[in-house]
Amino acid sequence: MLRRRCTTISVLAALACLVTLLGVAPVATAADGAAATKHARKHQFHKKKAPKVTRTVGHPPANAAVRPGVVFNYPNRSRNEQTAIRRRVLNTIKSTWGGRRDRLHAAHSSNGTIRIATWTFRDMAMARALYAAHRRGVSVQVIAAKDPNNGSGPWRWLRKRLKTRLYHVGHRETANRWSFARTCRGSCRGRGGTPHSKYFLFHNVGSRHRSTITMQTSMNLTSMAYEGQWNEATTTWKSSVYHQFYDVFRESRLDRPVSDSYRHYTSGGFQTFFFPRPRTTAGYDPVMTALSHVHCTGHTKIRIVQYAIYDARGVWIAKRLRALWNAGCDIKIIFSAMNRPVFSILHARSGRGAVPMKQSVVRNGFGDIVKYNHNKWMAITGHWGTSTKAYLVFSGSSNWGNLAFSCDEQMQQIKSYAYTRPHLVAFGKTWRQSSSHAPRPGPIDPGARGVPQDLPETLTFGEGVYKYMTED
Repeated sequence: MLRRRCTTISVLAALACLVTLLGVAPVATAADGAAATKHARKHQFHKKKAPKVTRTVGHPPANAAVRPGVVFNYPNRSRNEQTAIRRRVLNTIKSTWGGRRDRLHAAHSSNGTIRIATWTFRDMAMARALYAAHRRGVSVQVIAAKDPNNGSGPWRWLRKRLKTRLYHVGHRETANRWSFARTCRGSCRGRGGTPHSKYFLFHNVGSRHRSTITMQTSMNLTSMAYEGQWNEATTTWKSSVYHQFYDVFRESRLDRPVSDSYRHYTSGGFQTFFFPRPRTTAGYDPVMTALSHVHCTGHTKIRIVQYAIYDARGVWIAKRLRALWNAGCDIKIIFSAMNRPVFSILHARSGRGAVPMKQSVVRNGFGDIVKYNHNKWMAITGHWGTSTKAYLVFSGSSNWGNLAFSCDEQMQQIKSYAYTRPHLVAFGKTWRQSSSHAPRPGPIDPGARGVPQDLPETLTFGEGVYKYMTED
C-alpha cells in the first residue's frame, strides 16, 4: 500500500513538472475564480487615484508669443495668408498671463499687460479674447477712434465690459494695472486729426513669460483688414522700443493734447517716430529724411508699397523719387490711391521716362475699388548714407498725405537685413499678382499727359472710384 501511494505521488509530481516545462497553465476551478473576484473587489477601492492637475491662477489658454520679424497678409490668397497677422495678434492675446487682483480689483503688477492702439475695432473674436484676458487677471487697455467706431457691435460689446475709467475711482496708482476700452475724439495727443496709430504691446506672454513685445502695423482690428486689404506687421522684443511705445500710449490714453506731441527715438538700428506734428514741411518729414540719404551709385533699389499718395506731402515725396529715378536708382511703386499731381510727376516722360508703378486693387463690376493694398512701407537697399550695402525698411501707420501730420501715427525705420529682406520678397510677390496692374483704370485724359481720367485732382475718400475706401 505504501509503495502504491509513493508511486502515485511520483507520477503526479512528474506530471506537474511536465506541465511547468511545457508552459501550460493550470486549469482554474470555480472556487479559484470566486476567490479571485472577491480579492479584486476587496482591493479595488485601495487603488491610487490620479492626482488632480491644478492650474495656476491666470494661466493663459494658449502658448504662442509672437516672435520678432515681419509678416504680411494677402486677401486674395489662402485663408492662412489672409489671416496671418490677425492670428498672431489673437494668439498672443490668448497667451498673456493673468493672475490675482488686489482688494481694489486691479491686476497685480506681476500680471500680464496688453496695450492696443487702433483706428477701427470691428472684430468680435478679438473683443472676446481681450475680455477673457481681463477676466483671468490681465490688465487690458485699448484705445480707438470715436467716430469711425460708432455703430461697431464688437467695440460696443467690449466697452460695456471693460468700461472706460482710467483707474479705480480715487486711486490713480491703479492706472497701469486697470483695464478699459476708450476712444479719442480727435487725435489722442493733439488737436484735430484722428487716432490713426496701430500697435500692440504685450508683457508676460507664453510659457517663457516673454516681456516687451511690440508689434507695429498698418492693420486695423476689422474683418476688412484681412478679407479686403493687404497689410504688414513688424514685431520686436527690444525693451527700449517697447518702452518708447508705452510712454506714448500712456499719454494717448488721457485723450488730452500735449505740448510736444512729436517724438523721435533712436535705439540701435531702430528709429521710431510718433505724430502728430501739425504743419510739418518737407524738411521735417521722416520719409524725406530717409530719402535724402539715398545715393544712386552702384545698384540702389527703392521698393514702395503705399496705400495713398496725395496732397502737398505726396507731391514733395514724388519729386524726390523722380529725382532719384532720373539719377539712376532702381525704383518701383505699388499704390492703391493717388491724385493727379502726384501721378503726373511720377509718370512724366522726361528724363528716364515714367517710374514703374502698379495699382494694387480689386474692383467690382462697376469699376469701384472693393479691395485694396493698405500697406505703408518703403524698403531701400544699396548706397544709403555712408554704406554701399545698406538694408533699410521704413513702415508704420502713416499714409503719404497731409492728414498724417495731424493724427496719432507711428512710423519706424529699421536698418537690418533680417527685417528688410521679407519686404523685398513680399514686394515681388505682390507685384506679380493679377490684382496689381498698370495704373490705367479708365480712359486717358488727352489734356493731362496720359493721366487716367478717374484719378482725381484732389483725392477724396468716399467719393468716385474711391467711395468704398477710407483714410485708414
